[in-house]
Amino acid sequence: MSNWSASAAAPSGWSELCAKSDSLFHSEEWLTLLGRSFPCSSLYLLDEDRGHGAAITQFRAGPFRIGYLGFPVGGVVGADALTNEFVEELRREKGMPVAVRIPVSGFDESVELELPYETTPETAIIDLQSWSLSRVTKNRRRDVNRSLRSGLDVVDASDPADGARIYDLYRKTLERKDGSLRYNATYFSGLIALTQTHSRIRVLLAMKDESIAAFTVVALHGSVAYYLHGAYDWSLREYLPSALLLNEAIEWAKSVGCETFSLMSSPKGQESLVSYTERWGAETREHRTYTLPMSWAYGGFRMAEWLYRQAHRS
Repeated sequence: MSNWSASAAAPSGWSELCAKSDSLFHSEEWLTLLGRSFPCSSLYLLDEDRGHGAAITQFRAGPFRIGYLGFPVGGVVGADALTNEFVEELRREKGMPVAVRIPVSGFDESVELELPYETTPETAIIDLQSWSLSRVTKNRRRDVNRSLRSGLDVVDASDPADGARIYDLYRKTLERKDGSLRYNATYFSGLIALTQTHSRIRVLLAMKDESIAAFTVVALHGSVAYYLHGAYDWSLREYLPSALLLNEAIEWAKSVGCETFSLMSSPKGQESLVSYTERWGAETREHRTYTLPMSWAYGGFRMAEWLYRQAHRS
């Protein structure tokens, strides 16, 4: 890359660069969490002259390495938006994975990249500072008010050992919805540990006596709050713990000055989930995940990925 240097370890000044723009998902702490939780590694890209940086997490997919820019939200540290110029510079870098996935939110200012992409619906509360519970639908207000009277306690998870408990809720929720497990107990324990040193991420728990009725993970990156994960105990669903925690997460993000609350993108075909999130005063736009092929081996990966998807549709 003409003005960029790549390294497997965080270069000097990386922490300060990320802190300056509140870039959690490019930070060394976040990348260390991913590396301890999954079979992956990270590349740090730095343009020292312009004060720009980008982290690419390389996940293993069989014999292939697939990179994700700023996993899970994309972006470049210190830059207002992604550009085709950055893509061309990235394309020239050596020692890269077979392809780099570049997530681009429908709510940011990035230009349309000259790359193939897949789309999913992404929902977010914009103008968060003007949001209030009175602006959401009647049913959502009812859910929050009922949960507030349910006797649930909202606490911040502080013991990494609780990672196994919230992973169990996550796993059971996906089993009910026939979803795919993407995360593990080590990751959730790591999230809780990260909250002890990083004030821009919270793992919220709704407690009923000693039981975890639900959990929500919310993280701040730049001026956006991201709803990363959430699940609830089916046996305690009558207390509406998820509504309680989502309201708490939104109110917290608003109180610390965030401009947007992202409920993230939803898989295609889950219109009911999109509709639910919109009823919190949010709107939906097109999220794009671009793919930048980096190697002749990308054709083989693309075929393997297609076969995997076909097998898991049956």
